[in-house]
Amino acid sequence: MELSRLVIISRNKLLTPFIWVMFFLLSFRVLARFPSGIFEALFMLVVVICAVVSIRNIVLNLLEGKANYYLLVLLPLFILPFIVAFQANREFGQPYLIGLLSQRQQFIIFAGYFVFLHLQNSRQGNEIFTKRFILSLFIIMFIMLFFSVLIDPSKFNGTDFVEFSLNKGLHYEFPSDVIATVILFSTFKILNDNRLRYLIPLFLGFVYFLVYIQDRSQLLMISITIMIYFIRNVSLGKKVIYAAWGGLMLMLFVSIIMLVNPAFIDRYITLFANASTIATGGHTSEYSTSMRITESAIALKGFAEHPFWGNGFVSAQYKGGFSGFFGYFYASDVGILGNLFVYGILGTLIFYIPFIVTAIWTKKLRNNNDILLNTCQYGLFFIFLDMITAASNIKYMGLPSVFFGIIYYYRFYSQPKKNTIA
Repeated sequence: MELSRLVIISRNKLLTPFIWVMFFLLSFRVLARFPSGIFEALFMLVVVICAVVSIRNIVLNLLEGKANYYLLVLLPLFILPFIVAFQANREFGQPYLIGLLSQRQQFIIFAGYFVFLHLQNSRQGNEIFTKRFILSLFIIMFIMLFFSVLIDPSKFNGTDFVEFSLNKGLHYEFPSDVIATVILFSTFKILNDNRLRYLIPLFLGFVYFLVYIQDRSQLLMISITIMIYFIRNVSLGKKVIYAAWGGLMLMLFVSIIMLVNPAFIDRYITLFANASTIATGGHTSEYSTSMRITESAIALKGFAEHPFWGNGFVSAQYKGGFSGFFGYFYASDVGILGNLFVYGILGTLIFYIPFIVTAIWTKKLRNNNDILLNTCQYGLFFIFLDMITAASNIKYMGLPSVFFGIIYYYRFYSQPKKNTIA
């Protein structure tokens, strides 16, 4: 009797949470580029499992005369990689199979439907899933910090696990949207529930953004997202208190950095000054900004030639990818222009369907204060803003897919309730 009880406890407390952590770790492609290749193989296993479970459920529902709105989102996203592979074959001569395989990460869209099915059929309630989801995000952030802080990226030089830029040097390529989600969740817990212990993951998230990501547009987008939530969801009295304390802590933090490492502050002043110069029509010699201008010109030219379905996506395994054809060019670098170059107007609109649908549902979900729902809604909004300047959907579709699956569940299958997670 004691043995069976121990097995049940081990399964519920250890094995099941571990499986969910691995599910999200793989779905979000955190270690997909790790040199061993094991994580990419496991990622494909997750894709197959999610696709089989999802398609089976959809087919059974259709046979029973049932259908849901989710199918209208999944179907065009599922078909799009086949169109993209065809376009790359026609424009660049890339073999169709290589083009389709290079789009394999797009099929993680079924992970969102898989999560929706789990929530729909779960007997444990949303709270358990929320804890496992947030635990996974915290563990993923720890993994990213572990590599970035403790392991010299030069050990992986020559692999896809790291990349080089003149601004940041050799650095790991991780999905920054995960860190943004941790920041948003921690912020909401502090603002809504006064859970000051979440200042720790909030601080670590912003440090990761400032020190290792160093992306001024993403810093701006996460700040805008938090500000909109602050304006819409925090009472006037709390607004005054949190604004005062937030301003004080920010000044203290900046003052400490100026004393310890003034060059760090100067660097960010230069970064935003260069961006401001470009926005006002000026010129800058900053390498990254200059390259973005060059890449944008390439993207605009390609879009003008193939405006409807784009030019397709070229794998790095085929003649060096886009850079082999255009010199230095990565479509994801130039945001909406990169999407239009690869997918055209129609393909890009398909990617925006989940964002548009979520915006339509906003009014219906307005009175639901569940922390998981709010995190997914504002997380999706952050990704929407971020895709203007960095087309993260080209490389990372797992997180927005899971966000949408959770939002869909709350829209049609969950009753509004107050947040209970500690």
